[in-house]
Amino acid sequence: MSQVGGALAPLSALAGATLRLWRLDDERWHLVAGQPAGKEAPRAPRGREGDAASWLAVPGSAGIFLEVVAPSGARRDEIARNALAVVQGLLEAEQATGALSRELATRYEEIDLLYSIGELLGHAQPIGEVATVILREVCAVVGARRAALRVHDASREVLHAVATLGTAPGTVPVDVSTGDQDAVVARAFRSGRIETGHQREWVPGEVVAVPISHAVSGEPPRVVGTLALADRSGGGAFTRDETKLIAAVATQIGAALENARLMSLDADRQRLEQEMRLAHDLQVRLMPTPSVLRGDADVAVRSEAAASVGGDFYTFARLGRGRVGTMLGDVASHGLSAALIAAEVLAAAGIHANSTTPPDEMLTLLRDSLAAELEKTEMYLTIFYGILDPTAGRLTYANAGHPHAFRVPRMGSAERLDPTAPPLGLVEAGRFTRRMVPWHFSEDLLVLFTDGLQDHPNDAGERFGEARILARLEQDRRSTPQELTDRVFQDIAEFGGSAADDRTLLVLRM
Repeated sequence: MSQVGGALAPLSALAGATLRLWRLDDERWHLVAGQPAGKEAPRAPRGREGDAASWLAVPGSAGIFLEVVAPSGARRDEIARNALAVVQGLLEAEQATGALSRELATRYEEIDLLYSIGELLGHAQPIGEVATVILREVCAVVGARRAALRVHDASREVLHAVATLGTAPGTVPVDVSTGDQDAVVARAFRSGRIETGHQREWVPGEVVAVPISHAVSGEPPRVVGTLALADRSGGGAFTRDETKLIAAVATQIGAALENARLMSLDADRQRLEQEMRLAHDLQVRLMPTPSVLRGDADVAVRSEAAASVGGDFYTFARLGRGRVGTMLGDVASHGLSAALIAAEVLAAAGIHANSTTPPDEMLTLLRDSLAAELEKTEMYLTIFYGILDPTAGRLTYANAGHPHAFRVPRMGSAERLDPTAPPLGLVEAGRFTRRMVPWHFSEDLLVLFTDGLQDHPNDAGERFGEARILARLEQDRRSTPQELTDRVFQDIAEFGGSAADDRTLLVLRM
């Protein structure tokens, strides 16, 4: 009552009377404002009315009374009435100022809380590392002793706690699909609204559960978790303002959870890209460079995967006495799973390829090596393996369902090297056979490619087709293998469109 106390002396002088303000506590009177005249001790009234005073209760201020001591002959009632009106106004103003100050202090505390949480969530930290700090700050402002922050696990349809305060049972996952129908946090998650009630297995008394939501522009909000508080220190239910504050905090947490999710997805994407780059590099290293056959054959090969890695593969090797072994295959898919099958084929081929293994036996060994993996993945592959022998002047080959294998002679049309067996993985058993065709060394071309070349679509959906590839090879058959490979891929680039499958072309001349 500092404002009233300061105004009481000039008001007394103006009224021409002595004014004192008293407070009644437990039937005891306390002077709270106003000074006695001279050196007299403060005079507490003997009752609520005195012989020489007006003793008036101040309206709107319980337990506060105004004492008016007027000189003899003065209009005491008029002085008391006017003084009471002024004192009442001053007290109401002081009370309003106090209430406003308390409101501002509360709002400052809330604003400071939201700012602090915003600062915490603004840093690139996992939500679990800051959740406990958030709970502690929120509980301090709203006066809760227990709290839990839960995040939705879509794979298990539960809310699992990332942070709790004041109780261990809050860490138990809450089922949001079929169980825990009475759990407040489950109701808040399902309804997307603030829910209050009891959750006996967690804490006695009222629990307020607020959904943590995140909204993407143009889409309805998505509930990603819950923020629950309980055991209010003042007892009773949480006030409307306290609940609004909890909801504001939950909104900030929702944005942070979404940011954390996106950061996790981005980290996973970057990690996957890095792994795919490594897989691509490994796959390239598994397939030899043309320099392996330098001196025995002129070979060019170009292989482009539709993704980072693919299911096309090739290899070649010297087999002694000028002989050259050449293999090309196509796993009936693309991507990582196809690349793994291709890698297993190349590894097995490296083990089994030697001067004494004819092509049909090579394919039998490959089939036996891959049988379990092909059965498990339900994949299959086409594969061509041939051995060129310059001394005998022939090509001996086995072809497991690969349609794009050709001999391009020095004159005339390209001759298809027909399959001698079905693709690996389609038939569990059976014998492979081999064929021999005459070969004019230094003139004939061995051409092997995968269906990604002929099936390449342009923007109108038209396929490039096998005929265009063979026409280019027949037209420019006198060119080097490298020139032929470059021209075929140039034709495809001019045809337009984007690659939908792995593409490989191998051209060899002895």
